[in-house]
Amino acid sequence: MSPAANASQAQRWNGDAARRWIAQRERHAAIRQRLTPHLSRAAAISPGNHVLDVGCGCGETTIAVARSTGRNGGVLGLDLSGPMLEVAQRLAAEAGVANIRFVQGDAQVYPLSPAVYDVIISSFGVMFFDDPATAFGNIRGALRPGARLAFLCWQDDLRNGVFSIPLRAFMTHTQLPDLAGDDLFADPRRVTDLLASAGFTDTRIEALHEPARIGSDVADVMAYVQDTSNVRELTAQLDDEVLVQRVLATMAEEFAARQHPDGVWVDAAAWLVTADNG
Repeated sequence: MSPAANASQAQRWNGDAARRWIAQRERHAAIRQRLTPHLSRAAAISPGNHVLDVGCGCGETTIAVARSTGRNGGVLGLDLSGPMLEVAQRLAAEAGVANIRFVQGDAQVYPLSPAVYDVIISSFGVMFFDDPATAFGNIRGALRPGARLAFLCWQDDLRNGVFSIPLRAFMTHTQLPDLAGDDLFADPRRVTDLLASAGFTDTRIEALHEPARIGSDVADVMAYVQDTSNVRELTAQLDDEVLVQRVLATMAEEFAARQHPDGVWVDAAAWLVTADNG
């Protein structure tokens, strides 16, 4: 792996967070299932294209893209997480996809070959840079003239049932710190400015709203949600078991209201961002 300026994220995604993500890989794929086709549409990948997948994780999107490029094209999947890339390598081998390569590295500093790629994509993998301007400058340098960038990122947490239902349960019973924080990718204007400063042109940002299956039933969803990093941290901060149980009961009620015969469904809100390499 290249030296990572993004040290905290490198530590996170090579430790317990990666193991928990891998354990929930199929659930996460189900949550994103109706969003990723929008990324495919925007990327418009053709046979023979060479593609870079930034923050490729366990490689599901990377593998699908590799099939689209055909034998004359290919895909490089780049991610910080060694454990997740091990899964990606296994899945690609099981799928029999040969025109694919995975590399562990930080897109902020990884020495990408210049002007090689026709398309750069990311499915929720660009939101973890500690220096987004440097990262997108490095990424753009790997694009051929006239090539394109397409990525998905989450809208504000409170717009997403995946995140907002747990957060609102805490807010019902206790005062939380400012949730707005400094989420650059939740603000389309800041994203547009970021890409322009990196040299991209014709940035287009589309709001996506899709149903997302978060689990089979309330018990399944609650077990998952309680093990997420955000809920674990907020629960620890309460330091009051009675209050914790009240929060969890409110959370469970909200998920129960979204129970359908085929599972628990919530609303997912993302931005689809596309831009050109001048």
